[in-house]
Amino acid sequence: MTIATNAHKTLLLSALLLTLAACAAPVPYKAYFGEPRQAMQLSTVQGRNFVRTDLLNRYIDTIRFIEVDEIPVTNSDQHRSIQIAPGFHDIKVYFSWDLGSLRGLAPAMLDYSKTRENISRTLRFNARAGEAYSVMANPVFSDSRHDITTLSYVDFWVVNEDGNEVVSKEAGRYQPQ
Repeated sequence: MTIATNAHKTLLLSALLLTLAACAAPVPYKAYFGEPRQAMQLSTVQGRNFVRTDLLNRYIDTIRFIEVDEIPVTNSDQHRSIQIAPGFHDIKVYFSWDLGSLRGLAPAMLDYSKTRENISRTLRFNARAGEAYSVMANPVFSDSRHDITTLSYVDFWVVNEDGNEVVSKEAGRYQPQ
């Protein structure tokens, strides 16, 4: 009897945890006009995460979305992915530097820096219905110490779910003026 009760409790706990995990999953930002559509009628674009470690800490830097077709993405720091209608789009992205527990001027510095062309880029590509894309990045540093003070620029590109480049590294490369 106790084995059956324990199995029943374990099953209920597992179901509860799965339900909570599904509720906590981030919902893609709706970056298109009109009524909500099914996923097969849309394209999903995800910003990738990058893990950076130092002696004591582990940080997760992320690609964030500023605007789609010159329309701002509201609360861009809360969305890892966006959904767009099929077709050609100009998607402006930036490299979001994880500051960990830093306070004071650091967040303001990051907000200022996200508008700088060396860590943001507008990527143009033709999105297909039902397809998923990932925005990739390569941060380039001016020193062996990889922190925000030595970040020179970031190159971006877009790949589809098969890993094929949709926006090439050359097209997303930083070209200083």
